Amino acid sequence: MIRMSVLFLIVLSQFSPTFAATGFLNGEEISGLNKICYYQGASGGFSKTVRAASICPLSADDGRGGSYGGSSSNSSASQRPETSVTGFLSGERTSGLNKICFYDSARGAFTKTVRAAQICPISTKQ
Repeated sequence: MIRMSVLFLIVLSQFSPTFAATGFLNGEEISGLNKICYYQGASGGFSKTVRAASICPLSADDGRGGSYGGSSSNSSASQRPETSVTGFLSGERTSGLNKICFYDSARGAFTKTVRAAQICPISTKQ
């Protein structure tokens, strides 16, 4: 009976809608032309990547609003570089219901936040 309950909770968590949560600035680091802003929210830690000269917002949305995919865009349109660059997975960190995927690129490190149960893509564009 306990196994069925656990299995039900796992299945339910994979198919239930997600809701965006606000997180508050917890730290930041600069890598090349990028700044990685770290946030702590109700769903766990997540990050956003902005230009190095930008100021990290004091609060941010974790990007998990209603869509099933769970990935977030890491910078707003006003902060997005004019050309995209491909980054390759260099590490990951799980925090609560989120996983922060770290990527190295010619422009510097950047991050992508996905659901904790997802696998970080080997490469992605910023």
